[in-house]
Amino acid sequence: MTGDQPTYRDLWLRIREDLPKKGRKTDALSGEPKLPVELHGALLSLYGNYRKYHRLWQQNAVARASGVTPPVFIVVCNNTNVSKLVFDFIGGWEKQIGEKSVAQAGQLAIFRNDDGNGAWLHRPNTILVDSQQLESGNSMSDDFKKIASREIEEFKAEYRARFPGRDAENLTDEDLLREVMNTVGKAGKLGEHVKCVVSVSMLTEGWDTNTVTHVLGVRAFSTQLLCEQVVGRALRRMSYAVNERGRFEPEYAEVYGVPFSFIPCSGATKEPKVGPLPTRVRAIESRIGCEITFPRLVGYRYDVTGERLTAPSLTNPD
Repeated sequence: MTGDQPTYRDLWLRIREDLPKKGRKTDALSGEPKLPVELHGALLSLYGNYRKYHRLWQQNAVARASGVTPPVFIVVCNNTNVSKLVFDFIGGWEKQIGEKSVAQAGQLAIFRNDDGNGAWLHRPNTILVDSQQLESGNSMSDDFKKIASREIEEFKAEYRARFPGRDAENLTDEDLLREVMNTVGKAGKLGEHVKCVVSVSMLTEGWDTNTVTHVLGVRAFSTQLLCEQVVGRALRRMSYAVNERGRFEPEYAEVYGVPFSFIPCSGATKEPKVGPLPTRVRAIESRIGCEITFPRLVGYRYDVTGERLTAPSLTNPD
């Protein structure tokens, strides 16, 4: 508590003067990430709660075998320097030792992207999605593309089906990163293994992931609509399994730094249950000869002749 207000509810008011004012394109930061004390505390506190959710997911073998992906922690930042600072703190950063770049450990163990031996994991636990990262050309490592080759090929096949006139081979690493973000929480997709997403204004609307359990706002929230959009990322149900009374169990999200005025509530999500299992329907490549195609409708043409039509008389069928 600070005064009469919870510190982590109005977090931005307490940290804004100690954070970079400009993005990486204007004044890029480097070196070991140093966070304001309140932001450091908020991350550790929220992560401590996340570990409980993650432990429940790990212990539920039936849910994991059924395709339930790990809970997701998201951080929404105000500019690309702040997002990189938070990302480096969470997932790890690079330190130049002589002519060699060595991966340094992130501070939150479950979200670390380093392998503990100075190199990066092939499949990242934490991703950074902001305008600067998308433009950098370093969005996807070659190792990740090798490990995720099956998911990438499936994405390309879906892309060809959606956009018949476009060449899927022209997809860039930035396109793949967007697909990773868009498929966080979806089994068998590029974003399946992601546990933490750090972003700048890219998770406010139109992002459909139902495994978000923790949200941290590191930016100003000038309107309740923006608060609703960010908090809304964690309001999608994970489980549709009913209890003995035929009702859904309540689910809760942990939110820091978003001053959302709503009905006060508190609680803790119990062990996630397995809901109705989805049935995946897709074409079998070996039976492509049985494919049924439908023409794409461009428009309608009306051809009305001047001939008059009359109905036959009931008394005189001829």
